[in-house]
Amino acid sequence: MEKTHWMRRGLRKFFKCIPTQFLNANSSWQWLRFYPAIIPAPQCFKQWNIANEKLCPGYQAWIDKHSLTSLEDWQALRQQAYDWQAPPKISIVTPVYNADANVLYECIISLRAQAYPYWQLVLVDDGSAQVETLNMLKSGVCKDPRIQVYFNQQSQGISKATNKAIANSQGDYVVFLDHDDRLALDALYLIAEQIQKYPEVDIIYSDRDMISPLNKRYMHLFKPDWSPETLLSGNYIFHLMCYQRSLINKLGGLRTELDGSQDYDLILRAAETDPQVRHIPKVLYHWRQYEGSVSLDSGAKNYAFAAGIKALNQAMQRREIAGTATEIKSLWRGNYQLDLVCVDISDIAVIRLDTELENNAYTQFVNQAVQETEQAYIAIISEVLVPSDENALGQLAAWLQLEGVGLASGSIITDNQQIHYAGATYQQDGSLLIPYQGAPVSEAGYMAVTHLTRNISAPHPYCVLIRRELWQQLNGLNADYQGFYSLLDFSLRALAADWRCVSVPQAQYISSRQSLLMQFPEQDKKLFYQQWQAWLKKGDPYYNQNLARNNQDSLYHLAA
Repeated sequence: MEKTHWMRRGLRKFFKCIPTQFLNANSSWQWLRFYPAIIPAPQCFKQWNIANEKLCPGYQAWIDKHSLTSLEDWQALRQQAYDWQAPPKISIVTPVYNADANVLYECIISLRAQAYPYWQLVLVDDGSAQVETLNMLKSGVCKDPRIQVYFNQQSQGISKATNKAIANSQGDYVVFLDHDDRLALDALYLIAEQIQKYPEVDIIYSDRDMISPLNKRYMHLFKPDWSPETLLSGNYIFHLMCYQRSLINKLGGLRTELDGSQDYDLILRAAETDPQVRHIPKVLYHWRQYEGSVSLDSGAKNYAFAAGIKALNQAMQRREIAGTATEIKSLWRGNYQLDLVCVDISDIAVIRLDTELENNAYTQFVNQAVQETEQAYIAIISEVLVPSDENALGQLAAWLQLEGVGLASGSIITDNQQIHYAGATYQQDGSLLIPYQGAPVSEAGYMAVTHLTRNISAPHPYCVLIRRELWQQLNGLNADYQGFYSLLDFSLRALAADWRCVSVPQAQYISSRQSLLMQFPEQDKKLFYQQWQAWLKKGDPYYNQNLARNNQDSLYHLAA
């Protein structure tokens, strides 16, 4: 054992003599497999995987089941990476400014102990004044041929520091890591695995959680798959983020005038290039909370949220979306609302569903009614729904003007101010599940799903607008259905044809009747399950697979 230890130390010293030119964009990084790995200490598997059960009940059991928790599993991933013929070259870029030495050390160690060996870390100190920060960057923890450290004499801001790191990195893919955060030890392996499977991928992101001031994990964020309209409500996607270098070069890197929300601005601009995006539904990034950080105190950096609004308004201008973005004051910071210019009501064909309409006559009635209209937008609205605002229909239709959006549903509340509908998902048997139904309208829910405009798969069949172009492309509702499941089938056919659906809470309706979705022909549900069984088993892309969907009460709780 002692002999092995000294051999590894000797090899590390040898590799330190290798010029950094051998770690460049044109060379193979395969030689890194021979660099002696930093074997994760037991604390990396145990201490780093302790959950705050008081604040996040049940999370420890999820961590134990889904996280990398043993050296044997770590070694197995490393061996698999060795077997790849052309492993992806990944650069991690980290701007540093007056970081706590212990926190920075943990950040760097989380890189050096990665199961995946073919990486490069570029640290740029942005004029730190704290001696402990500078000493850590000059210490042995950075003495690794894969780590380069640069020092700015004066602070130039986070965007310039990050751009400098990107410019000095050599990988084909770039991962962003803050100086006080930590990566899961399998993070780079799982990113590389996605690149191996999908070589044309432009952007990869993962789920994340937070590290409490007591160094325990909690506040998980299990994100939906790529959701372009949800992104307009806030940067749900950030941490962990990986971009193909060519895309960052095309975008010109980060913009200094958006410091504080430079990452949000980058993904908004990237979204306009029609990127190939992959989501890894695993917690691979741990965002640290401490006094003065945005993660703990959203008021710590007000300029960051002002920059977020600026980035969003600029994105709307580039996309020629008429309207303005504002921050939603009733929610935590960083959640935005788009006030779009309403569509003229004369451009909307309104099909009113009578309360006496039989539940097996929905499909025939709607198909026939649409044939008698010619407007650009088709509204299917139950007579029991009363709009809270006269512009509700116009607001919904405004979202249909966004490229790729084909359906939009408003929110429905009861006359005693309870949530009736604010988007929906599916149980595996095809049953509709409506999050927070019956909760007070003030309930924002997980990721503020009841208050934010977001992408969904299941619009409300009695409160939905459809773009006529889409209606014609799909030849209307499938006449094999009789009741409202034909509209749910229509929405999934739209998704399969690369159209999207949004839930728009600001377009609010009040319902005096809560049984709209209670009655339907049973054969319709059976047909829906038969046709969409594979999709239902895989799960709704806008509802994370780590969250339960056994029944309505389990929604947005951890899956067993």
